[in-house]
Amino acid sequence: MPKDLEVALDDMSIPAPNFDVREYANEAQASYRDDLNLEAYTSAPLTPDSLRTLRYLQVVERGTMTHLRSVLVTATHKDSRATAFLITWAFEKYWIADALDQIIRAHDGADADRAPFRTPVERTIRESIVANIVGLPMIAVHMTLGTVDEWLMQAAYRRLIELDPNPQLTDTISRILSTKTRQLEFFEAQSRHRLSESTRAQKVTRKRLAKTPWPIGARAEPRTNTEFFFEYLFRSQPSTIADIDAHIDSLDGQSNLNLMKRAATL
Repeated sequence: MPKDLEVALDDMSIPAPNFDVREYANEAQASYRDDLNLEAYTSAPLTPDSLRTLRYLQVVERGTMTHLRSVLVTATHKDSRATAFLITWAFEKYWIADALDQIIRAHDGADADRAPFRTPVERTIRESIVANIVGLPMIAVHMTLGTVDEWLMQAAYRRLIELDPNPQLTDTISRILSTKTRQLEFFEAQSRHRLSESTRAQKVTRKRLAKTPWPIGARAEPRTNTEFFFEYLFRSQPSTIADIDAHIDSLDGQSNLNLMKRAATL
């Protein structure tokens, strides 16, 4: 390996500071069930559009394990700090999905889609081969995917309670957003650090972002459900989509992608 490339890779392997992964793992948010107060929905049920949105969010949140399976067969798995974070992140997202499932079940016996996730084996193998050829820059890709997805998902949760300000749903989503804010701290710091250290990482990340269906996990849902997700939450507030794209523009090498504008087709 050329000496200058060794130096570049060594620089990239330095983790972004100011995030204690051990503390994060020890304090991970588990079940929300004790605080859901599901009885409150008997007298103040959610609107049909809110329930449909929750079902979509629940499917996306529980899709984490499929995404994680693809991530951890790449160079990202060699970064112990990133791996420890991602495992805890998946644990927290499992319980977010569980909370949404419980809320859905509290409404007239409605149930979330509980079919197991299936990822085509050939796609997993192909992605693994390509990712391992790319090597260390894939860590920047995965950290940036997580960052962008968190920006979108947090905006979605906030819009949901703006459109349906049900007190109990607002309380639960506020708890979920607190967890997600902590997750974003790691993703964004890592993404910005790794992209700033490598133009190759910027180029690889840019290509992957452009090819990714948003939100992550959207592949598991019919296109009509993703269209509803963007239409219901953001059609009346397109500035939110523009704000997320502006955040993406601020990442090194990722300007003018217009990812959310294209995903939302607003």
